[in-house]
Amino acid sequence: MKSALSNIYLMASLMLLLGFILGRLLKKIGLTEVLAYIIAGILIGPVFKFTIPSSFNKVVTAITLSFVAYMVGLSFSFKFLKRMGKAIITILVVEVVITSLVVWALVYIFTKNMALSIILGALAPATAPAGTIAVIRDLKAKGSLTNVAIAIVGLDDAAGIIIYSFGIVLTKALLGGKVDIKAFVIRPMWEIFGAVLLGAAVGFVVSYLTNKAKLSSDNIFIISIGAVMLSWGIAQIMGVSAILTCMIFGTVMINFNTSISNQSNRLIDSIMSPIFILFFAAIGAEIDFSQFLAMLGIVLVYCIGRSIGKVLGCGLGGFISRSEAKITKYLGVALLNQAGVAVGLAFLAAQELSAYHMGGMITTLMATTTAVFQILSPLGTQYALKKSGESSI
Repeated sequence: MKSALSNIYLMASLMLLLGFILGRLLKKIGLTEVLAYIIAGILIGPVFKFTIPSSFNKVVTAITLSFVAYMVGLSFSFKFLKRMGKAIITILVVEVVITSLVVWALVYIFTKNMALSIILGALAPATAPAGTIAVIRDLKAKGSLTNVAIAIVGLDDAAGIIIYSFGIVLTKALLGGKVDIKAFVIRPMWEIFGAVLLGAAVGFVVSYLTNKAKLSSDNIFIISIGAVMLSWGIAQIMGVSAILTCMIFGTVMINFNTSISNQSNRLIDSIMSPIFILFFAAIGAEIDFSQFLAMLGIVLVYCIGRSIGKVLGCGLGGFISRSEAKITKYLGVALLNQAGVAVGLAFLAAQELSAYHMGGMITTLMATTTAVFQILSPLGTQYALKKSGESSI
């Protein structure tokens, strides 16, 4: 029996099947499938006591986050960025900074743990595009608030990646006891700008080569997967942000080889469902329920702080950019969804901080808070769209 509980093939198949079945059930009652995948992982790990190899988690994390970052990058065409205007950028920057600072401050006041408050503050800004956009589609919403919300959720993950890149370095510096210029300034700058340079270099090379060749769908699929994983691998070797590297790679591709990039996006999107199931199930399997009651207070503080930060940040950003009253008033409520990149970054942070005995705590915190936001945030988005008069239902 013990060998069966450590069999990686049995474990992976159960993750996929349970995730699929639970996803169908939860979807019928209006809940997100992501929550079902996490529940499948909880059943496999804490309940059924399967042993999850660390190598499995690392591979699944790398594949999922590299593909997600690449696809986020593919949405940043020059045409899209130009169309959004200065108001979107202003709201984005203010919202991300305020959310991060509010979570950091409240968690620190509650725990007096500077390292934990910094990493949770760094993880807080990212918004899950899928959940927000799903509600918008369900309500057939149209209008300025809807357009701004779609633009912000598309860029929030990129901003979250940048905030995380600084936060993880600062956290490791604090835990390691090395508080110096290299740790706080040079290292984060290298992780970010080194990633930008690497992602751009890979993007220009792949764009140039694919422009000159006649490629079938299979060819494009293979090149896309290979180039994304190459970007991730080189980034790890160089010590730069791997997820930011893949995002910049996607941004360069969409702007210099649009046709190939659009095909690449469709092809990779077609395989993301099983990858997401394995990824979120692996997160669920790592939840340590022995710490849950002890962390209930932090969960509540984080959820309250993130909600206040989103509402306050969007409101202030809307005021500064002189946006419409309905955007200033309701945008923050529409952007509470947390999943995808936010949970992925948490899982990545847990791996990077495992040597400091914070991995289990961060995974449990983020998985739990994600479950809370996955249940409550669709109601917030629905409320914002109906109060603003943009819902057609």
